[in-house]
Amino acid sequence: MIISDGLASLPTADVCIVGAGPVGLALAFRLEELGRSVLLLESGPSSSWQGRTELLAGNHALPTVSMSRGIGGTSALWGGRCVAFDDIDFEERPHVPFSGWPIPHSSLSRHYPGAARFLQAGEIPSPGEDGEEDFTLNSVETWSGKPVIAPLYEPRLIHSENITLAMGAAVSGLELGKHGRVRALHLEGRGELPTPNEVVLAAGGLETARLLLALRKEHPTLFGSADGPLGRFYQGHLTGYLAVAHLDNEEIVQRLSFASDSQGHRYRRRLQPSRHQQASHQLLNIVFWLDAISISDSSHGSGSLSLLYLLLRFSGTYRWLSRGLAPRTGPKSKGEIRRHLRNMKVRGASPTRIISMLKNLWKDGERGTLTRSSGRFLLRYHAEQAPNPASRVQLREGSGGATALEVDYRIEDRDMASVLQAHHLLDQWLRSKGYGRLEYLQPEEDRFRSVLVQAFDGYHQIGLARMSDDPDLGVVDADCRVHGVANLYLAGASVFPTGGHANPTLPAVALALRLAEHLAGMTRQKSRVAEQTVS
Repeated sequence: MIISDGLASLPTADVCIVGAGPVGLALAFRLEELGRSVLLLESGPSSSWQGRTELLAGNHALPTVSMSRGIGGTSALWGGRCVAFDDIDFEERPHVPFSGWPIPHSSLSRHYPGAARFLQAGEIPSPGEDGEEDFTLNSVETWSGKPVIAPLYEPRLIHSENITLAMGAAVSGLELGKHGRVRALHLEGRGELPTPNEVVLAAGGLETARLLLALRKEHPTLFGSADGPLGRFYQGHLTGYLAVAHLDNEEIVQRLSFASDSQGHRYRRRLQPSRHQQASHQLLNIVFWLDAISISDSSHGSGSLSLLYLLLRFSGTYRWLSRGLAPRTGPKSKGEIRRHLRNMKVRGASPTRIISMLKNLWKDGERGTLTRSSGRFLLRYHAEQAPNPASRVQLREGSGGATALEVDYRIEDRDMASVLQAHHLLDQWLRSKGYGRLEYLQPEEDRFRSVLVQAFDGYHQIGLARMSDDPDLGVVDADCRVHGVANLYLAGASVFPTGGHANPTLPAVALALRLAEHLAGMTRQKSRVAEQTVS
């Protein structure tokens, strides 16, 4: 049932969830399947409530483009990439400070199939053994066939008898009662909502941190006081391009290209340093994949691509056909047309090849077939950040007593150095195996800065309320329950101690499914206690 009337009374439920994004919806539906009632609170896109956010650095996306309110939440902005964690991500690694999870990967990975089904993605394969190789193709990304989930799940919410979704219910604060429990939620424009049972914040990393920091302001000893872990260890991922991969081995190009499973779901493999390679060279987790070079970029070295580009450009159709999907190795420069003509002269141009490429031009550039360009591809990297307690968010008092969430998201030298080292090792491996080589886009002295310039996140919002059995090192325990608050739980990537290389959506949904089983067990136990008390 969906309630959009701001004056309507809201029912009491076994579990109250704040946020109807992918994590909140997956949690609600699983609880419903387990026989629990759910009250789902969503501010909605038309909500007038919006906490202020101030960014201290330019490497963090604005909240207006990194967050989305309404049913489905940030799935409205999500490209659909689904990636699993690796076992190594859950281990305490000597070269990664503050690493290690209080749960094994197996307790999360058993929920990957359910998470993939919820996200309309293909089967999540189990990682293979590294063997003796320094780099492997064990990392696989699958893609959601329907990444925008609101149209998919809104009918289920409308007809549900055990889930009540309250739209326009923006939670602006939490109130603790006796015995260290959340007694009520403050709803903007609706007043106070009593919450006698379990409460789960699934509002995204920044908004969850905002609510908890405001709660700590009222109760200064919570979460380790001002020096505690809340709002710290803010992580995302480093991603960008440093090199063109010149691959001479057609087999490895095929293995790194997109494919479809038996249900038509798209997937592809990526290059990744083995766990031995990561440990011996003290690397943060990282993966690489191939992107086709824009046909407007003469560095692709293909005469056929150059002829196709020139035909499209001079016919006036390139501008509206290209859609900006394929990246370039750099900005356009003088002499570009001359370099395209040189490609045609040296490499030749095949009309048959051009017809084939035109057929692919209307495909999604991110998930379409890689366009062969003389074995040259842009090499995309997606890299882990090391947890850093100085990367944080805080509440600051502004003019007129207004409170803003101040975001100090930091990229450290060790994060960037790991990216550079991984490229160097990959180049060595490709050459030693006879697979090819890397051609860097910048001279060596400029590469470090290039990684920094491209290091831009704020979408993944990892680590702000990290998981740990030790309240001095984490905000939630292994069951995602907030330390010091008996009935408050968190769901989402904010509880991840480390982020690995994986995009967080699939693991966050899997963790929500795990939490649902725990909460169902808790409410079942309470029911038995109540029955025994009555009898």
